[in-house]
Amino acid sequence: MRLFIGIDLPVQLKEALVEFQSELRARGVSGYFKSQDNFHITLEFLGEIDPHKVITLSEVISQVARDGNPFDLNIIGLGAFPSFKRPHTLWTAVNGNLDELHKLRDNLHIQLKDKGFRVEERQFKPHITLASRPNCDNAALQDALARKIGEFSVSEIVLFESKAIPGNRVYTDVFKARLGA
Repeated sequence: MRLFIGIDLPVQLKEALVEFQSELRARGVSGYFKSQDNFHITLEFLGEIDPHKVITLSEVISQVARDGNPFDLNIIGLGAFPSFKRPHTLWTAVNGNLDELHKLRDNLHIQLKDKGFRVEERQFKPHITLASRPNCDNAALQDALARKIGEFSVSEIVLFESKAIPGNRVYTDVFKARLGA
C-alpha cells in the first residue's frame, strides 16, 4: 500500500482552492492541476508499506493524536518548488498556529521512526499542492502571491492510501484519529 499521513481539508476550503486554481489558469498558468478531492496537508509520506503494518501505524497515529490538541490554520498565497523560475510544483502556504502543527508533525515523525518506519529527513514545509509541472512563464501572478484563501480548524489526522487509477491519483482514508481524544 502506498501510504501517507496528513490533514484533510473541509469542503468549503477545497472549493476555495478550486476557485484559486481557476484564477491561476485565467492568469496564464498551465500544468497538471490537483483535483478537489486530493487537497490535503502532508505530515509524513511513508511510501510503499506492507498492509500488515497498518495496525501499527494506526496505533502510532492514535497516540500522537491523543497527545495533540485541535488548532487553527489559514491558507495564504502562492509558492513554487524549487522556484518560480523553474517550477516543478505550485502550492499555497499554510499559516496560523504553526507551533502546534510542527509539534504534531515532529511527534509523529519521532514515533514513526521509533517504530522502525522510514521517514523523510528533509525539513517540513507545510503546504497544499495546487499543480505539478506548471508553466508560469507568461502568467501575471503578483496579485496571487499573498491571496488569503481561507482558514479552518484541524481536529484530526488521517492515514491516506494513494492509488493510481488510470489517468488519476486517488486518495482514500484508511484510518482517522481525533486530536485530544
